Amino acid sequence: MKHEPWEDGSGQPTVSYNIGRLDRLVSQRLGEALKPLGVSLPQFTMLSNLQRRGATANAALAARSFISPQAANQIVNTMVEHGWVTKRNDPNHGRMVLIELTDSGRDVFARCMKEAAAFEAGMLQGLTPESVMMFKATVQRLLDNLRGG
Repeated sequence: MKHEPWEDGSGQPTVSYNIGRLDRLVSQRLGEALKPLGVSLPQFTMLSNLQRRGATANAALAARSFISPQAANQIVNTMVEHGWVTKRNDPNHGRMVLIELTDSGRDVFARCMKEAAAFEAGMLQGLTPESVMMFKATVQRLLDNLRGG
């Protein structure tokens, strides 16, 4: 019996296929949860990276946000217009510009985190704390394997 490329030998979807489906669904639903706050998923991802790492150059912010530097620049410019971030010259690198959260950006990020936490709680509903810990460890192992570590 012939099977589809996304199926394993038993006719079930492969792990890779299901991870892709999960990624798309998480992106869609989390984006919908953030929409009433006036924040897109890429903006939230960038705000999260800036909150965690502090002032960051556009190229590094783009890479950590899974988007191109050109797309990151457009998103940053929109966030500057909203007053969520500022740009300033890096004192250690003459031509490098650092992007940094403002107080308003930190407030927006905090509101987004409440929505993201509620979203994640709903997604993980019915799983035991042990299952969640195991899932996190499994996903981390998959990431490590793919990175060659």
